[in-house]
Amino acid sequence: MTGSPPLHVSSVSSVSSRERQIAVVLWVCGAVLIGCAAVFVVMTRHWPMVGDAALLHYVVFLIEHGWAPYRDFADVNMPGAYAVTALGMLLPGQPDAAWRVFDLALVALAGVGYYAIARPYSRFAALFATVLLLLVHGQDGVQQAGQRDLVIAALLLLGVASLVEGLRREQWAYVVPFGLLVGMAATIKPTALPFGVVLLAMAALYRRRCWPGASTRPVATVGWIVTGLAAMVCAPVAMLLWLSGRYHALDAWIAMQRVLLPYYATLERRPFGFTLTHSISPLLALVLLWLACLAARSLGRNAESVRQGWPRFERLLIAAAAVMNLIGLLAQGKALPYQRYPMLAFLLLLISLDLATTLRAGRAGYWAMAGLACGALVLAPQALVRVHRFDPRPQEFDAMLASDLQRLGGSRLSGRVQCLDTIQDCLPTLFSERLLPATGTLSDTAIFSPSESPAVRYVRRQFAQALNTHPPAVIVLVSGSFLDSTGGFTKVDAWPEFAAWLGAHYTLTVERTPPHMVRWWSRPQPAPSYRLYLRNATAGVTNALPH
Repeated sequence: MTGSPPLHVSSVSSVSSRERQIAVVLWVCGAVLIGCAAVFVVMTRHWPMVGDAALLHYVVFLIEHGWAPYRDFADVNMPGAYAVTALGMLLPGQPDAAWRVFDLALVALAGVGYYAIARPYSRFAALFATVLLLLVHGQDGVQQAGQRDLVIAALLLLGVASLVEGLRREQWAYVVPFGLLVGMAATIKPTALPFGVVLLAMAALYRRRCWPGASTRPVATVGWIVTGLAAMVCAPVAMLLWLSGRYHALDAWIAMQRVLLPYYATLERRPFGFTLTHSISPLLALVLLWLACLAARSLGRNAESVRQGWPRFERLLIAAAAVMNLIGLLAQGKALPYQRYPMLAFLLLLISLDLATTLRAGRAGYWAMAGLACGALVLAPQALVRVHRFDPRPQEFDAMLASDLQRLGGSRLSGRVQCLDTIQDCLPTLFSERLLPATGTLSDTAIFSPSESPAVRYVRRQFAQALNTHPPAVIVLVSGSFLDSTGGFTKVDAWPEFAAWLGAHYTLTVERTPPHMVRWWSRPQPAPSYRLYLRNATAGVTNALPH
């Protein structure tokens, strides 16, 4: 009996010391994360709108000027991408500034989803996941702002948050927003649909097994699934009705999905192993510490109490969400940075909640502290250093091309200028100058492909018909090929008939190369060059481009 009080005091002292350590780690990490997020916002406030975002802005511009999607222009993006881009274009201010707000708002929406899911267990986990998603996204480069996959990540996070809340409250109505949000994501990329079906089935099975009385009412479980699926198809059905009823472009969209999309899916595919390792490369150190934490936790005596801290099914649901998005990433096979956002979004939530709920679990808690410190004190500042090295200077290519187009006629060129470009440097200039294109061909990826696939023949035939019917006054040929800006202008040799037709009908008048390197991501690269070709006065009497 005399030995009991000292042991009790020692135990209390040990617990108190551990709590102080945890409090210090959370406060320091939280302050650093908030500071890094604030610095990032200030550093990137002047980023230009470039890359895929600029292409989508131009497509929305065409639709606003009466062009029917897929029927009047060729594009492999889904209508949902046009819808979210149009939403971002409604924001006040200059296009560049409005798109920065839109990009940051997407991460903020993801943060709302994080908070809704993590709130009962660790609000710090929501902060940790949100800031790391913001900084990982930022260090991927200027051209990744507002990417379609970031929109998908935000929609799916909000949808899963609604599903989880419905399970917590035992209310079926939360399945409706889950289905609607997944359906919206599916109008951007259809890979969201199997994601939604799997998570809905998991939730329905959990409901039947764990809700009081649910196992005796299987009809209610079926109703849950039917309601979720019905909500899930609302947005895709609306998309099809929009294409068919307003633009009579459903057949054209189907042709794009059947012919052109499979061709794009085969381009620049990476090996499975490369894509898998690339999927977690920004978080590799954090992932290793997380795995060490899980291993220590599974061997520790506090494993059961940790599992009770964050319900096992919710953890399985988030893990399944990460795995389903990883499968979608691997299926795409290109290992492009933005394609990993949906997977990283759920992986970050899984890691942050695992670490935050393990802080008090014996030795595993020290691994959890190390993981949180790694994310906040190493990865976050490291991302800021990488972002600081970017050079979002005013776009020299855009300024030079805009000046040349103004000199050649300015607004009178609307509908009479044709871009031949694969990396979206020319179309942003047409957008800023409010110039319509001569044809509906917005990319030369398939036109100058060395293959003779059905998609290549289809695109060349369509382009040749458009050129013969409505030959442009000016052709802008931009150097480089798909995902390769170093190829010069030799790409036209892949289509000899076009090269001969261009030489017979047009005269090369300008060739320019911006003087500075472009550093919009981790490595600087040469700026693309462009050539301007003017139509000859006697071109009308020469032979048409064969097709």
